Amino acid sequence: MTSTAPRVLLFGTEFPPSAAGTAVYARCLALALHGCGAEVAMLTQAPAGKTFDDADLPVAVTRIPYTGNVPLRYHRSLGALRQQLQRFQPDCLWTTNGMATRVAALTTGLNCPLITCARGSDIRTRLPASNTWRHLEGLLQRRAYGRSAGIAAACNDLRSYAIARGIDGRKLFISHSAFDFDRLDGLADELADIPREPATLLTVARLTQQKRVDVLLRSVALAAGDLPDLRFVIVGDGPERSRLEALARALHIADRVRFTGSLQPFSVDLYGEYRRATAFALTSVGEGLANVFIEAGAFHLPSLGSNSGGTPEILTNNVTGYLVRPDDPQNTATRIVALMKDPDRSQKMGAAARRWVEQEFGLRALGERSLAVIRAVIAGDAVPRLETHR
Repeated sequence: MTSTAPRVLLFGTEFPPSAAGTAVYARCLALALHGCGAEVAMLTQAPAGKTFDDADLPVAVTRIPYTGNVPLRYHRSLGALRQQLQRFQPDCLWTTNGMATRVAALTTGLNCPLITCARGSDIRTRLPASNTWRHLEGLLQRRAYGRSAGIAAACNDLRSYAIARGIDGRKLFISHSAFDFDRLDGLADELADIPREPATLLTVARLTQQKRVDVLLRSVALAAGDLPDLRFVIVGDGPERSRLEALARALHIADRVRFTGSLQPFSVDLYGEYRRATAFALTSVGEGLANVFIEAGAFHLPSLGSNSGGTPEILTNNVTGYLVRPDDPQNTATRIVALMKDPDRSQKMGAAARRWVEQEFGLRALGERSLAVIRAVIAGDAVPRLETHR
C-alpha cells in the first residue's frame, strides 16, 4: 500500500440498478473514494431480472449471480468474497449493507482491516430479532461488528441505537450518503425542458408499511380541501402498493394521485419527477438517513419528514422544510398547505436545502471523510468521529 492510493474493496449485495438506499450509498461511496485517489473495486450481486451496465463507472464491478434462495445467496456471496479478496488483495474491506456485513462475519483469515455498517431497518430488525432466522443473522452481525476496525452508521440516531445494544461506540462513525452532482450535470440537457408543476407533492419510497405512505395519502385528502389543485406523485413499488391504491380510491383522491412504479436511480425518469415537484415528503418512522431527502434538496425542493429516526439530522425544521409529528395526518396536512400556499417561503426553504446538500452531501465530502477513516484503520489508529456542520 502507498500513502496516496489505498486499495479498498467495497462489498454490498445491493447496488444500482437496485433503488435500495444501501445501493445508492454503495455507488456514491465507490465514486467518492475513487475521486479522492483510492483504488476501488466493488463486489455486489447481479439484479434479479434487470439489465445493468457498469461500463460507465470508473471502478471495477464484479457481480455475483442472483438467486432468490437466501441460504444459497449467502453461500455464493461468501465464495465470491473469498475469491475477490485473494484476487484484489485490498488494504481495507468495507461492507455497505447488512447482508454483506453478515457474510464478512463468515470469512476467515482476513488479512486487512474490516469496516462494516449499521444502516436503516437492517440493524433494527436484527438487534434484537423478531424470529429465529433473524436471530441467527443478528448473531452474525454482532460477530462482524466485533471483528470490525470501524462501523459506518448512517446517522447519529442509528449510532445511538447500536451503542444501546452493546456495539462498541469507539468503532462507530457517521457515514452519510451523498449526491452525484456530476451525474445531474450530465443530464442537464434532457431535464432542461421539464417544468416545475404547481401544487405537486412527491414521495419516493419502497411501498412498505414502515414508509407510511398511507399517512401521506390521508394527509393529501385532508389538505385537498384547502388546495383544490393539489397532486400527489408516488414513485416506488412494493408489497403495499395495491392497498395504497385502494386507500386512494376510498379517500376519493385517486384522481389526484399518480403511482409511477419503481424508477431507476440516477435516471432521467426519476430526476424528471423531482424537477416537476413543488415539494417532497417522506413520513416514514424509524428511518436511518433517507437518500431521498438529499436528492430532493439537490433539486431545490423543501421537504416534509417525520420527527423520527435520522430525519431531523438532514431536515432542519423551518429552514429546509418541516418536521411533522409521526403518524399524524392532520399535522402533516397543515404543513402541506403551508408549503403550497406560501411559494416564496417554499422557494427559500428549497434554496437552503440545496446549499445544505452542496455543503455536506457532495461526493468530495463523502470521499474525504471516508478516506480519513480508511487511513486510520489501516494504520491501526482510532476511528475519527465524523460530524456534519450545521
